Amino acid sequence: MVKKKKVMTFQKAKKEAESDYVSSESKSFNLLSTVLKLLSDPRVRREVGGFFGKVMLFIEMIREYFRGNYTELPLKTITLIIAAVIYLVSPVDAIPDFIIGIGFVDDGAVVAYVFNSLSKDIDRFKTWKEGEEGLDLK
Repeated sequence: MVKKKKVMTFQKAKKEAESDYVSSESKSFNLLSTVLKLLSDPRVRREVGGFFGKVMLFIEMIREYFRGNYTELPLKTITLIIAAVIYLVSPVDAIPDFIIGIGFVDDGAVVAYVFNSLSKDIDRFKTWKEGEEGLDLK
C-alpha cells in the first residue's frame, strides 16, 4: 500500500506555525537551517530568484525576533512569516517543488502575499535594521 503524502496548504502551514514554531526558538531556528540548506541548492536558487530577497528578509526578521533584538513584531506577523517559510520548505504543496520551471510558483505567490500583507511591519523592521547598522559604523 502506497502512503499518500498530505499536501501542504498555507492554512496548514499557518496552524503549524502557531502550534509548533511561534513559541519555540529552537524549532524556528531549525526551520531557518532547513530553508537556508534548500536555498543553497543552485537549481532552487534559480527557481526562487524573483523572491529570494523577500525570503532572506523573512529569515532575518525571525532571527532578530527570537534573539530578542527586535520584539516589535506582532504575534500575527511572526506567525505569517513562519508559515510562509514552512510552506516554502514543504516539498509537497499546491505545485510540487520538483517540477522544474513551475515548482516554486506557488511558493513565490505565498511569499509575495505575506510580504504585501505585512508591508507596514516589514517597513518598520527595515527602518530599525538601518538604525542598527548605522550604530555599528560608529
